[in-house]
Amino acid sequence: MKLSIKIIIIWLVILGSYFLFINIYPTYKTPLSAHLNQFIQSLLFVITFYIYKNEKSKLSKFIFLNFTIFFSLSIFSLGYDFVSKDFLIEKYTRHIIIQYLILAYSLCLFISIVYLVVDNMFRSLKIYKKYLVTFGIISLFFIYFLSPFIKDPLYLYSTEDIKQWKEIDAYASKFNEVPSPIEIANNLTLHSWIDGKAVGELYPEENLKRIELLSLYLSRDNDNWRVLFLKPLYLRVIYFDVLIIGFILLFFGYQYKKDPPQSAYIDKIMFLFLILISMDVLHNWGFIKSIEWGSLSQLFNFGQYITILSELSMILFFSLRLKFIRSVQGEFYETEIADNPQGISRWRDLIDNYVLSHFFNYKIFNGRLFQNPSSK
Repeated sequence: MKLSIKIIIIWLVILGSYFLFINIYPTYKTPLSAHLNQFIQSLLFVITFYIYKNEKSKLSKFIFLNFTIFFSLSIFSLGYDFVSKDFLIEKYTRHIIIQYLILAYSLCLFISIVYLVVDNMFRSLKIYKKYLVTFGIISLFFIYFLSPFIKDPLYLYSTEDIKQWKEIDAYASKFNEVPSPIEIANNLTLHSWIDGKAVGELYPEENLKRIELLSLYLSRDNDNWRVLFLKPLYLRVIYFDVLIIGFILLFFGYQYKKDPPQSAYIDKIMFLFLILISMDVLHNWGFIKSIEWGSLSQLFNFGQYITILSELSMILFFSLRLKFIRSVQGEFYETEIADNPQGISRWRDLIDNYVLSHFFNYKIFNGRLFQNPSSK
């Protein structure tokens, strides 16, 4: 059986299992864009798994093992739809699972990108040392940004914003219409909160400012408070995304400066991740700046469709990578990259040939594969 057919069959089994369980167990409604994103990522999971399995180069093998783990989270995302009172009855189960799933996405992608950059810059290091460097870098940010979520799975329920909003909401619920911020401030003094505990009352000026800000999230008809509730989580995702973008730019900067021979299609894949994560930053920033939960949901859906376009392109380049490493040329090239990187030039793919033929003198580069290290 051809490998491409096997990959499609496995992917269809994953989707078929999902739709079968939908008819057996009740599920929560998920936006179509989110479903498409999960389905595409599950296909990328299968493709990257077979890349990992077919890689002859030990160096590249671990790069794609990291990507396989990252895309495997899509299976857990599909399973999240079935977490309900009929399956898991704990009150905060869905919140805890989606919270850690979002953070796991950021963390696994961070590991994948940082390891690739470390591998590119320090090819002579042993694999376990590359992982030590990778986890050493990541642990600094992991401890700083995620320690509140590690200490308390319900941290988002204890932030000062939410505690003060609850005070305002409890007062405003006594009236048929939401009172004005000045009216609320005249009758309610908010507390300052640390670690979920009230430690004192605000001064009048600060009290009014906080009430004016948090009153924007008061509403009788919708869930605007959820924007305020999720803000710390999405803010940390943005921090991680910005750091990942920084490492991707470091990758391209090193490529531009040193121009080392690179495994086929890695640069294209990194560029697609740059687009993907940049868009993720934009719509997550829109999340935390939004007031209306409805507009936040619309922005989320729009961001998902941009993500889908990037991931469809990833399917193309990951598939080309898989096809390449299974070819005689690909196996030889990847072996030379690992054993004698100074004696071989960079592999040219279809996009490289297109750029060369339209913007450079193609004859100079035509057929160029090997180079003499002493000529540099």
